[in-house]
Amino acid sequence: MNGTQANQIRSLLLQAADAIDRANTIVSTLDSDDRALLSTALDEISSALHFELLQKLYLRYPALAEEGQDWDGAAA
Repeated sequence: MNGTQANQIRSLLLQAADAIDRANTIVSTLDSDDRALLSTALDEISSALHFELLQKLYLRYPALAEEGQDWDGAAA
């Protein structure tokens, strides 16, 4: 993987994180049964995305972490 590919992957992962955040917003408005059905899985996906995928990418390419420290895409 080169820097360009890493940047493309980072961009897509941040877009996915934003989509998961939007889904969580909707899930939070559901009744308790539906919320319970979806919220745990969304939280697990979000954790894996942030603390496994992005973290590994940032460890290999530290400059990417400096470009956008807000993982919600605000500074990305």
